Amino acid sequence: MNKFIILGISIFVLLIIFLIIIVIISKNKIKEAMIPLDIAKEKINDYLRKKYKLYKEITKFIKDNLSIKEDAFNNFLSFNAKECTQEELLSLLDKTTDEINEYVDNYDELLKNQDFLKLKKELYDLEINLEATSEYYNNKINIYNNLKDSAPTSICTKFFEFEDYQKVEFDKKEIARLINLN
Repeated sequence: MNKFIILGISIFVLLIIFLIIIVIISKNKIKEAMIPLDIAKEKINDYLRKKYKLYKEITKFIKDNLSIKEDAFNNFLSFNAKECTQEELLSLLDKTTDEINEYVDNYDELLKNQDFLKLKKELYDLEINLEATSEYYNNKINIYNNLKDSAPTSICTKFFEFEDYQKVEFDKKEIARLINLN
């Protein structure tokens, strides 16, 4: 009888050790998956800050070179980009893209101005990088979420709290219309 108790306790201890090893390995796997997400998220934020600065140049150029409404770009120009979330900045940039597009549509001389075309080219290059990084980031979020939800790593998520990442989405149609260089 003693041998069965010792065998049972040994199996139980081995099972506990096995579960601890699985949890540790799973935690490390999930943390490894977070590294490229954090890097891509920071890169997206860098691109968004650059885009915000470039939009400041574009709106200043439009205000200086066209007779526009006095309140044009007020929401954009009064916005405090240092104290905002990524989603707020994306929303503002999308709205400003629409507003810039209105002026591009109504003022043909903008498309003939070399300084404006240079700004548009900078925006085009920036947007290519932003979209590629955002697509990479969103794909990595899918992998990360699948890792957290599938066995055996899902056991680990019951014991530890991991960051939730939000996908990055923005209006590609309007920015494509603005940066179209034809």
